[in-house]
Amino acid sequence: MSSCAADDLAIRSLRQRWAFHRDQGDFAGMAGCFHPEATASISWFNGKVADLVPLLVASDAARKPGEHGKHWVGNCRVDQRGDRALLESDMAILIREYIDGQLFDYTGHCRFLDQVERRAGRWGILHWTAIFDKDRLDPAQGEAPAWLREVDLATPDAGLAFMRLRQRRKGRDVPASTVVGGGEAERQLRRGAWAWLERRDGQ
Repeated sequence: MSSCAADDLAIRSLRQRWAFHRDQGDFAGMAGCFHPEATASISWFNGKVADLVPLLVASDAARKPGEHGKHWVGNCRVDQRGDRALLESDMAILIREYIDGQLFDYTGHCRFLDQVERRAGRWGILHWTAIFDKDRLDPAQGEAPAWLREVDLATPDAGLAFMRLRQRRKGRDVPASTVVGGGEAERQLRRGAWAWLERRDGQ
């Protein structure tokens, strides 16, 4: 295998390993996909991955019987420049959970844009940003409550309308920095990521 192909495989495998470790509750394995100072900007968190891990541990520990989560990795694209790379991965977030005592299935379609760096021969994620394209929330049993039927899907941030709704029902806020696909926030994210990749950002 050529060094280029080996790098491509190592970079792509980061998200596959992350998804498996995350869904199996192997948070040490998950953390091994990142560099120590890595950051994450996702649906309900914006900060250091090291600070995110304890929140995920607590969230998993609080799951009720019948609740379940799965992250499904789809197509990936790698753009590499030396020891830096951008990894963009299609992602389906599949969650079964109780909200207000009723069991729901959540499906979110998003993309993870990762800034990846090789250090001492090891590739790791440095910055992780989720880009939300569309989502939905369906009752696993029973009828849809009024608060679900009244969601407005004609807004610029409709790509995470149901993620925002479910987080609000859980008492969480979605950070203002959360990126919705196709808008100016995604364009700014891409410009910054490519400047970093091509070392036009002074770093």
